Amino acid sequence: MKYPKLFEHIAAFSPLPEEEWVKAEALAREQALEKRALFLRPGDPADRFGWVLQGVFRAVRVSARGEESIKAFRAESQLVGAYAEMLQRRPSMTTIEALEPSRVLVFHARDLEALEAGHACWSRLARRVAEQHYILKERREQEFLDLTAEERLERFWAEHAHLHGRVPQRDVAAYLGITEVALSRIVSRRRKRAE
Repeated sequence: MKYPKLFEHIAAFSPLPEEEWVKAEALAREQALEKRALFLRPGDPADRFGWVLQGVFRAVRVSARGEESIKAFRAESQLVGAYAEMLQRRPSMTTIEALEPSRVLVFHARDLEALEAGHACWSRLARRVAEQHYILKERREQEFLDLTAEERLERFWAEHAHLHGRVPQRDVAAYLGITEVALSRIVSRRRKRAE
């Protein structure tokens, strides 16, 4: 087994026999990406995904007006890919960019399909991933409906403390749906209250 820590993380999320993980490792390849390198760009086939071994990624959509919206950040032991497009067998509409030197264990959708045909644990894992994806999207939608920008920022850092110092402030602002200037004002107000 080449990636025991990743196996432990995945098996804790959804039970997975060791021998099945060893089969998966044989199908995967490790990809190194430099800072600002793209794992996926719009128009690419959304037929691959990966578990982040090292580094941080941002998933970005760009509007017709050229405005960036950050969909998500992904770091160690998290999945990266255009999941919705992969399920629909459509090209990616998302840019996935490394924010620091990174390594990803990459799988192709066809590999997952082959693994699923061989053992039910992979279907359970895929279902758990889909459930988690749905829960995160639902939570994010509720945050935009129910919380102020400052409350969203507080929740973001409470849930993503591992990203401190690794994600540019402009990207945090884009994720929260506010301008970088608005984020600076919030941070300044919070500092003054803490004094």
